[in-house]
Amino acid sequence: MYRSCLSLGISLLFASQSFAEEKAKIVFLSGTPSHGRMSHEHRAGNMILAEALQRSGLAVDPYVVPHYGYPKDKKILEGAATVVIFCTGHRGHILRPHLDEFDALMKKGTGVVMIHWATEAEKGKPGKKFLEWMGGFCDLDWSVNPHWTAHFKDFPKHPICNGVKPFSVNDEWYYHMRFVEDQKGLTPILSDLPPAESLRRKDGPRSGNPTVRKAVAAGRKQTVAWAYQRPGGGRGFGFTGAHNHDSWRNDGFRKTVLNAILWTAQVEVPAGGCPSQTPSKKTIEQNLDGSKKGAQKVTAKQILTSMDANRDGKISKDEASEGLKPFFDGLDANKDGVIDLKEAQVIADFSNNQQTTKSAKVPRGSPKDEEKALRLLVVTLGRVEDSRVQASLLEGMLTGLAGRRNVAPPKAWTRVATKLGKSSNPDVRELSSELSQIFGDEAATARALETVKNKSATTAQRRRALHSLLTQKNEQVSGLLEPLLDEPELRRDAIRGFAAIENADAPAILLARYKKSTVQDRKAVIETLATRKQYAEALLDSIKAKQIPSSDVPAHVARSLDFMLGEAFAKVFGDVRKLSANRTTLIEKYKKLITDDALESADASKGRAVFNKTCASCHVIYGTGGNIGPDLTGSNRANLDYILLNSVDPSYDVPEGYKMVIVQTVDGRVLNGVIAEENAQRVILKTVQQPRVVILKEDIEVRSVSKKSIMPDGQLEQMKPQEVIDLVRYLQTVEQVEVKK
Repeated sequence: MYRSCLSLGISLLFASQSFAEEKAKIVFLSGTPSHGRMSHEHRAGNMILAEALQRSGLAVDPYVVPHYGYPKDKKILEGAATVVIFCTGHRGHILRPHLDEFDALMKKGTGVVMIHWATEAEKGKPGKKFLEWMGGFCDLDWSVNPHWTAHFKDFPKHPICNGVKPFSVNDEWYYHMRFVEDQKGLTPILSDLPPAESLRRKDGPRSGNPTVRKAVAAGRKQTVAWAYQRPGGGRGFGFTGAHNHDSWRNDGFRKTVLNAILWTAQVEVPAGGCPSQTPSKKTIEQNLDGSKKGAQKVTAKQILTSMDANRDGKISKDEASEGLKPFFDGLDANKDGVIDLKEAQVIADFSNNQQTTKSAKVPRGSPKDEEKALRLLVVTLGRVEDSRVQASLLEGMLTGLAGRRNVAPPKAWTRVATKLGKSSNPDVRELSSELSQIFGDEAATARALETVKNKSATTAQRRRALHSLLTQKNEQVSGLLEPLLDEPELRRDAIRGFAAIENADAPAILLARYKKSTVQDRKAVIETLATRKQYAEALLDSIKAKQIPSSDVPAHVARSLDFMLGEAFAKVFGDVRKLSANRTTLIEKYKKLITDDALESADASKGRAVFNKTCASCHVIYGTGGNIGPDLTGSNRANLDYILLNSVDPSYDVPEGYKMVIVQTVDGRVLNGVIAEENAQRVILKTVQQPRVVILKEDIEVRSVSKKSIMPDGQLEQMKPQEVIDLVRYLQTVEQVEVKK
């Protein structure tokens, strides 16, 4: 099935841009999110630079590719004057699978700018190509990546330095780069002598080695940004700062990179440098990548405008990307062979706004804009005959309206719904029926109830109908949950259903089956009983009566129970808010355990198994795991102090985007998690149990932000000593290892 153009998914990511010949085409490539909020903000950083260039009045045409990674449409890079790359480095570099293709581009004289981790290449062919393209690279076992304050006071006579005044910035400045032999063709742009404490870590990948220690001890300044004039034509620039997204607010920092982009594009750099306004805090916090894997936080305007080659406010069928063409006839309101850009943007922005992006142009929650968008969508649905396109449009509407109830339907919906209900495509029939429920159609609700009860329907159909009814708070669905507990395929859905719809009999029903339940079903029961006070009281009584072991209650659930029951729960379970021991004492205890010799003989594969059991539900590492907490792939994992502080006392310093939020709804449900998305109408929580829990703001009675991390204290204390050592060994790896079976 096509992904909906309305949700700015894959179908529009193949957009190609036609640029005016007199302007230099500058293409920005962004890597997938790799760190927490305000760190390694690949796309957001690129968008700040592109916006500054767009407003500069210079002969440039910047374009930020709207999807993560290397362009899916090869035409995007055709004719580029320079390519700006901000992404994960080493084995995760977006150029790694495309070295030959990109090398061909470089041999044509195209410029390249690599920012921060993008400067790091593997040894061998990638490192060799980076030397050819930009004269240097960050080498895993040669370079280092400490955070330190660099003071740039002296600059070479070079166009990149035009208008740049002395500045200082604290950032993760990589240094001790690998450069071309004799640095021929290379000009150091930013250099400073790092402080001795920047090498306080032990020797290891990215942390230190005898050569770099000797260089710093000898007082040799280290280059952190450089320009390279290739012998065969073309220019390159490497810049190792920009771990901290807020660094873009420093005028010298930002101007250096903007000048470098112009220079590599072979555009004359003004004597005062590239003009740009200092971004406000609000601007800096727009378009953040966040930690959601693959999140497409980019405006509809950017994608659709990229197809408007003539800049006339219309998209012809020839200009449309391959991904848009299946939708073209439906969006061609006047049947004149062109799409009105403004109308198309209203539709796309509706879906994008409902999912939330701070940069959205359409006011969130505006009834007028929503009404117009829904009307256009329904009209489009009535025009198109391709069932795949219909399904995609419906998916986009459902995404935009997720969690909503009793939305006023557009006037044409009854007629269009009747048409869609007769479709030969079962997806279209199901999706349109689900949308009708959101529009308050009682007949559609009745069909969904029958689908849940119908054992001849597929499990997927019954599950979708059940979830739709639960979202709509349908009272009749409560009576269907107990029978579904006898059906293994839908049992866990039914257990969680009792959390969404209050049922006075739920505790007795679930607890009666507890001992015979699987481990995963027991976990779902505990989590469900921790969502409402009446349920929680019954659970506490069972714990008191030794019918349920207190060890079955996970720490994240204990926090919900503590919120609802307070002292009564603490008397039975203990104080979940108190750190199990003095932080400093615990850290020293583990330092004595985790010696260099112990780590040398530790088993990283076994450590990965411990990680999978204890940490992977919330944290991603090397591309796998949950997205509740920060991605650990690029964190400071070589530093034992860093690991221990964040493991022993995870609440010591919780980033804003990862603070635990506790929500109590008007019907008594309690949830805790971190905010995934929010707009004027709804909040979407990421919880340990579910990646997306949609809560309408009108349903929220109490909302509070906890000072505690959602990650429980004392995790290491629950492990055997060797498990702790193996876990730390795994966390300090620089590439993925196999799980020890």
